[in-house]
Order: sequence, then structure tokens, then C-alpha cells
Amino acid sequence: MNRNPKRHRQKRWGGACRPRQALRDQAQGRCRMCGRSAEKHGIVLIAVHYVSPEGGGSNASENLRVICDECNAGNDGSFELREPAWMGAVMAHKSVHMRLGETLKASQGQPVAAATLKFIANQDNWPQRVRELRYLGWDIDSFNRKMPGGRVSSFYRLKESQPWPEDPAGAIRQYQRERAQQNKSLR
Repeated sequence: MNRNPKRHRQKRWGGACRPRQALRDQAQGRCRMCGRSAEKHGIVLIAVHYVSPEGGGSNASENLRVICDECNAGNDGSFELREPAWMGAVMAHKSVHMRLGETLKASQGQPVAAATLKFIANQDNWPQRVRELRYLGWDIDSFNRKMPGGRVSSFYRLKESQPWPEDPAGAIRQYQRERAQQNKSLR
């Protein structure tokens, strides 16, 4: 009989915990639904079934998704977590402007949480990149909403988009240069 409690725990729980820990590592410390990070926002990440076992899902690690405890609180089993279909296509773009713009387009006029855009942009100055989309002729509203827990969250809504130029970042830089020239001539 094995009397070493540490070894016993590893034998008993190690097989079940390893895939979940690998899944948390793969999620890079972010909730798969809201995009908030555990480190920055102090949330607890948990691994949940993509399709519940009751709904025909398996217990395999491929059927697990990492979400925060707040997003999981809304999941009472009456709905299944669904990976947004647009996520793969959006993340394939190298341009941060295109990733943000395509995310706003995919929402089809519905509000997009700032945490989602931050996750998609994967950079600190993402709000400026959203503002720069306006230089391309896009009409984007930003507003705040009070959430059920009393927390206030920011949202963005796309009202109108324009076709993408060949080089979005280059077109934005050109707009900024022209605007700087206009401002100089007004002085």
C-alpha cells in the first residue's frame, strides 16, 4: 500500500488534471467567452464542457473550453457554449485594424464588449486602433453599460463600414499626414 499522500494524489488525480492544465495553458490565461485575463482581472478560469455529457458530448479534452467563473455563472446547462464561427477568420488577419474591423462587422450591428476587442487586438493601444478605423470612413459608436454585478463595461457598435483599402495601416498613416499638413496650414 502506498502511504505517500503526494504520490497517491498524483496517481489518483494526475490523469484527469493534466489535460485541463494543458487547456488552461493553451488559453494563455484568458476566458474563451469574454477575453478577460486571469492575471489582470483577478478572475478564476475553469474548464467546462463545450457540449455537455448530458447533451451527447464526451469527456475528452477536445470537448473542454476555458472560461471564467463569471461567464460560467450564466451557463446553467440550458445552452451549450459555442465557439464564434468568425473567430478563426478574424484571427487569421495580420493587420490589427482588420481584426478589429472584421470583429465589429461580424457582430452585425450588435454591441461588442471592449474586452473582446482587446483580446482580438492583442495589444495595449487597441482603443486607438478602433478610433483609426474612423479615418477609413467607418462609423463606430462607443458607450458604457452597467452589468448585473454592478460593474460598468464599455461596448462598441459598428454603424457603417467601408471596403478595406489595400494597406489599412498605410491609408491611416496617409490620412494622419494629410491632417497634420492641414493643421499646419491653418496656423
